[in-house]
Amino acid sequence: MKATLRKRLIDNGTRYSLRLDIYPPAPHPETGKLTRFVNLGMSLHVDPKTKEARLENKETMALANATLTKTQLQLHAGRYDFLITNKPTDFIEFYKKHTLERNISLSTKGKWKISLRKLQAFLMLKPDQPLYFSEIDKNLLENFRTYLLQTSMINTAQSDFSNIRTALNHAYRNDMMKVKITEQVKAIQPQRTKIIYLTKEELNKLVKTPCGKPLIKRAALFAALTGMRISDVANLRWEDFVFEPTGPCVHFRQRKTKALNYLPVSQQAIKIAAAMDADDNQNGNPKDKPADIPAEKRTGVVFPRLIELHTQCKRPHFKIWIRDAGIKKNVTFHTMRHTFATLQLLANTNIKTLSEMLGHTKIENTMIYAHVVNASRRAAADVITIPAEGE
Repeated sequence: MKATLRKRLIDNGTRYSLRLDIYPPAPHPETGKLTRFVNLGMSLHVDPKTKEARLENKETMALANATLTKTQLQLHAGRYDFLITNKPTDFIEFYKKHTLERNISLSTKGKWKISLRKLQAFLMLKPDQPLYFSEIDKNLLENFRTYLLQTSMINTAQSDFSNIRTALNHAYRNDMMKVKITEQVKAIQPQRTKIIYLTKEELNKLVKTPCGKPLIKRAALFAALTGMRISDVANLRWEDFVFEPTGPCVHFRQRKTKALNYLPVSQQAIKIAAAMDADDNQNGNPKDKPADIPAEKRTGVVFPRLIELHTQCKRPHFKIWIRDAGIKKNVTFHTMRHTFATLQLLANTNIKTLSEMLGHTKIENTMIYAHVVNASRRAAADVITIPAEGE
């Protein structure tokens, strides 16, 4: 008896569904009915054009092949229990599959993998060793919570524990577990972190300071004027811009949340994005993309090779630019997003409007900037002083 991995077109030919072809068919342990095909609940991109899609296909195939190997061993042993429910009993396997299927960014999937490795390290499990749902109880989860708090910063521990809890809740909703174990163990509450942002004066310093890679400077200033994340700035295309009579907008899907965002942008932001330099050309030939083409008629990536240039270790152009501007703060590219949000609130922009511009799914995420602004206004209240009576 042999199991073979088969692909079948689904979703109008855009994806392959994966299933096992067992031949000769195996008898169902309860009904005795011969079963040949077993759906794995996994799928592949037919034409993976992006790096993220190709990596997802690679990871899905690795998981499918592992399932194939495990099934083949069960067939050789004459065990057909997997046909009863066709649901995994191994939480590790379930977690990996759940991570692949979640509509999250590549970087977030990486964080989910780290959370799983921490659980495996806590339980001293080998990479291929299972953790059965029947072994997960309140005591295990509480001890893992304590382990995370003792070995990680509180916000890191909160993130890792939240990922495991989310997977367990998903398993409960899919009848993998009889008890919602997460209700018996407290979640880890995140600790508010200090928001680093630039003042208008510091932003003006950056405008006047040259950068070794002008494209990095333009992208960072564009982020400060729009509040966009580096992942979204790096993937921004001229085709995403909509030039309306009321002003330009960017219509894009956020890499982090996968949500669509319709973001009004200033003419100054467009001007900065439209400036040209040698970094804009893959082969360094400025004639390839002349600077006099109006923004409305441009096509292609707005900031080509941004991630590659930004992450160069031998010459960290972003950090050098910040240092040359005389700014002592620990500034990252994400600081530009914090700067946009904070300066908007200081300019009395409505917090609901700001939340929509940032693409936040919850207004609570935007409220962190309100605390920063309140502190700034408190300091501003003490700026004007007059002599006390009698002095």
